[in-house]
Amino acid sequence: MTKYSLNRKVREVKMFFHEKTYDIDELVRMNMHIHTTFSGCAKPEMTVSNILKTAEEAGLTMIALTDHDNPSLKNIVAERRKVLLDEIGDTNIKVFVGAELSCTGIGKFLNDEECDLQMDYKLYTMNHFHVSSWDHPEDKSPRGYAVQMLRMAESVIEMRKADCFAHPFMPGYIKTLPDRNLVTEAYTDNELGDIMEKATKKEIAWELNTSAVMGFPDFYHRYFQIGKEVGAVFNIGTDAHKLCNVDSHQFADKLKEILY
Repeated sequence: MTKYSLNRKVREVKMFFHEKTYDIDELVRMNMHIHTTFSGCAKPEMTVSNILKTAEEAGLTMIALTDHDNPSLKNIVAERRKVLLDEIGDTNIKVFVGAELSCTGIGKFLNDEECDLQMDYKLYTMNHFHVSSWDHPEDKSPRGYAVQMLRMAESVIEMRKADCFAHPFMPGYIKTLPDRNLVTEAYTDNELGDIMEKATKKEIAWELNTSAVMGFPDFYHRYFQIGKEVGAVFNIGTDAHKLCNVDSHQFADKLKEILY
């Protein structure tokens, strides 16, 4: 295993892995989508020390720091990672220092692959359609957007070493559609099963993003059930931009109500 120096100590870099489980009570012990102050949209309170203190008090066992990449500052996530590593210190929590990386179009990525591979946890998003650098489909119907996201996800699977998909297939950032539920309804069960199975074979997990699940409950119930059928690995991520959302446990009952 690779080792690196951290605060005058030697710390192992552990590859991302956890036992496959569909037990929400087990899954909420992790939070694999947390933003620090390096993300401009995060609150000033989201320092590494505050995040770790909150996570420890909540009884979390594993977290990932996943700041956004930046369309105007290519490969900046690698530099940020070095700073965050120095701030971690001693903790019993397994901490992954990664990034929320962008697939901005079919086969198009914001960062070089070499940069991405420096991350402990590569959380790829394909649906930030509110960002100006994002490609929109020629067909701007709900079905057009569904196909676009499926093809983008497939390009990540084929071209990059991802660890997980962030809020996958969630249409909340498509501001041009009055009823975004029509996008989630446009996916067929076979399409979802096929893409989730492909990712699973490449050891790529699928996020149960708490906001997305609660925003589109019917779709994510279907997504979770199909994922179980194909043996997908799920991670919990709250997409925390403020400390009150670091603790995943608070969402457990609602997740069970929707997903089971």
